[in-house]
Amino acid sequence: MNLTKKKKKSGITVRKRGFKNIFAESAAYLGLMAILFSFSGCEPSFPKEKLPEAVKFVCKDEYDMDVDVTVKGRTMGIYYPMEGLLDAGLGISSEAWDTISNLLLIASRVVLSTDADIKFYCVIAQDARLPELQVVIIKYVEDVKLGMYRNISRSESFRRTLFSINLTPQAKKERSIEKIFDNFSVEEKTRQGVMDDFFRSAPTRLSDIGYWRGKFYLKDATMEEFLAAQIANRVKLGFRGEEDLKKLFKYENVESNFISTDEIKTFLVKFKISDHDAGENKTKQHRRKIEEIVKIVNRVVCGYKFKKFDFLIMEDQLENASLKATEKDVFNFSRKKLSVKKVVQAPPGYFG
Repeated sequence: MNLTKKKKKSGITVRKRGFKNIFAESAAYLGLMAILFSFSGCEPSFPKEKLPEAVKFVCKDEYDMDVDVTVKGRTMGIYYPMEGLLDAGLGISSEAWDTISNLLLIASRVVLSTDADIKFYCVIAQDARLPELQVVIIKYVEDVKLGMYRNISRSESFRRTLFSINLTPQAKKERSIEKIFDNFSVEEKTRQGVMDDFFRSAPTRLSDIGYWRGKFYLKDATMEEFLAAQIANRVKLGFRGEEDLKKLFKYENVESNFISTDEIKTFLVKFKISDHDAGENKTKQHRRKIEEIVKIVNRVVCGYKFKKFDFLIMEDQLENASLKATEKDVFNFSRKKLSVKKVVQAPPGYFG
């Protein structure tokens, strides 16, 4: 994938080269930290009782950044409204990348030297002029440690990071409700009461994380939903970035969730990925498409040694087809070089 190119989506230019440079610089810094920590004592630098205040102090003292910090369960959130998040072309400015890099470094330092039980951390950045737009980065603490000791590559560290640029979910929700209030001339006191009672609640999905009007909308992340979101990110990166896949397919959308009931636990991957003029090779391209998705899921669950699921279900929304594979077959897919036709249950004719 050519990381020097620009991508445009919803009018926002994403310079991925800058994001990868963050990991290159962070890896060198954290590698040094690994050596220093090996000689340090056991006293935590950031005690859990004063964790938010300590993070705020470091950000202000070292980078003159006024941040907001919160902890939700085992997830820490850092929010920073900056000047110049976007450049004239609605892309992430080089100065903003530097600031985001500093925030990530501070977050890494904190979670690696606190006695608080932090498993995930989230950095949220917004442009002070346009807070409706946000950058959200979510990392798993164990991945940070693996990166420090070079047990995973920089590219793998990049793939294990959830990165998104989106409209602030709570802002989007409140804006739509405010339009209804305006149409009915609802008074301000009633507006705020209705908002607080029905529309200002903690997010239920990672994709709903954000910050709006002085309030965090952060959830306590779980490994299951983190891996599901990572699967979706990797599918998007693969089908949009790898040249051999781009020649065969047109990526439109992917969504991945972890569905858990008392009896069955499932990774559900819904996707819209069309074939480029497949013709007689349609079923062959179907096999290739599903094979790539299963490979991605295999890399994720094997990389984290995660076996707490029963099935992988894939919904090809353009073909109106549902496909299923067992946890055992997904886990063994690459190691045993299994055939996608043998391990994936598909509707008649889908694979030919």
